[in-house]
Amino acid sequence: MTTVAAASPLVRLSRRGLQASEHRILLVVGDLAIASLAVVVALWLWTITAGVTLSFALRARAYWFLAVAAWVIGLAPTYNIGVALSVQQTVRALIRLASLLLVGYLAVYFYAPRQALPRLLALYFLWEALLLTLGWRLVYIWVFTETGLRRRALIVGTGQAGERLLEVVQQAGVRETTVVGLVEADGAARCGSVLGVPVLGGGDALTALVEREGISELILAAEELRGPLLERLLECQEAGVDIVPMATVYEQTLQRLPIEYLERDWLFRSYAEAVHAKDSSRLVKRLVDVLAGAVGSLAFVLLAPFIALLIWLDSGRPILYSQRRVGRGGREFRLLKFRTMVPDAEANGQAQWAGPSDPRTTRVGRFLRRTRLDELPNFLSVFRGDMSLVGPRPERPEFVATLEREVPFYRARLMARPGLTGWAQVNYPYGDSIEDAAAKLEYDLYYLKHRSLLFDAWILVRTIGTVFSFAGR
Repeated sequence: MTTVAAASPLVRLSRRGLQASEHRILLVVGDLAIASLAVVVALWLWTITAGVTLSFALRARAYWFLAVAAWVIGLAPTYNIGVALSVQQTVRALIRLASLLLVGYLAVYFYAPRQALPRLLALYFLWEALLLTLGWRLVYIWVFTETGLRRRALIVGTGQAGERLLEVVQQAGVRETTVVGLVEADGAARCGSVLGVPVLGGGDALTALVEREGISELILAAEELRGPLLERLLECQEAGVDIVPMATVYEQTLQRLPIEYLERDWLFRSYAEAVHAKDSSRLVKRLVDVLAGAVGSLAFVLLAPFIALLIWLDSGRPILYSQRRVGRGGREFRLLKFRTMVPDAEANGQAQWAGPSDPRTTRVGRFLRRTRLDELPNFLSVFRGDMSLVGPRPERPEFVATLEREVPFYRARLMARPGLTGWAQVNYPYGDSIEDAAAKLEYDLYYLKHRSLLFDAWILVRTIGTVFSFAGR
């Protein structure tokens, strides 16, 4: 039996790079050290104007090291490997975090008793934390994308799934991994390439290919694993080569789940377990929903007269309309919205998707949609408990019946309350087809699997950005 020769730890590291969990550990440790240094530098700068020594400042203002925890927690979205190794996304995340912390601190500062909180020290810390973290992260990106520490991978399977995976990796610009080639899963070697990446051989020669090419990761995109291929995979795994399912790479890269390539019993195994594990925060999430629903309902009551007047002057009555929507567990409820289309927009009685430039939309309706003001009455549903602030958008029963037949796992999105906004809404443009519904479902399933209060907060921040950019549909 052929085996893959074992290598020294340093050689293995240079060949396999770091796993996602190892990246996260290294990033967190580095961020903690950098943020602690930022506190020390900020205190030193403060001593210049305060007229005290640094040792005194470190003792008297030691509580400022709590800012280290706030900074690292705020960096949580950047611990996704795709974000951590992207210069553009890293810079954007750091600026966003510094801005949010600055606004939050200033709000507390102006409402706190006079001279209770220092102003300059907070500014010093945010400035130093921003610059030092940016420098450290840029070095990190360079080390793991431009040196020999990039992971080298083979895709096992040259069929539709293998081609789709390769397309995802290429389009997403995955920088920490180099796909060296593909391997035929059925054992028969064929010449050629897939999307410009060569097919290096058959599954029976897998161990030799792994050794020759210095492979650290095998990505499984084959429909069946049996015979010699299964034996070769076990040999590679024993030698320390990572074996990763195609769905895992797809999920980590795009932050969505590949519904076309999931096994039918997947819903009752890892997914259901992950979703139920997130239910521990349901009480806190519901409390947040009640508070937000009350505030949003108050805003609806205050703005309703003005919006109603605009709608009436533009296209007459009715001002509001309601639709049946499907909520958690398939239970139907009534969703109330400001009318944005002409009266009798569905005069034929047939439910229709609203297109991005739907001719049925009124002039005022276009403004309301772009600013999301048409959804203000939705806060009533959030307050009642039919909806949540964040979750999959509720769909009409007429569309659900069709989508259940056409889209795999569609009903899985009904495992949680629908949301006023969601992961699909902030990542995917407004859709009006079954294909669009399938793509948005992949984001919804990802959200349900990974949902948390921090994740919800991040989605709400992105939603606010959409509202103020007038990017609504």
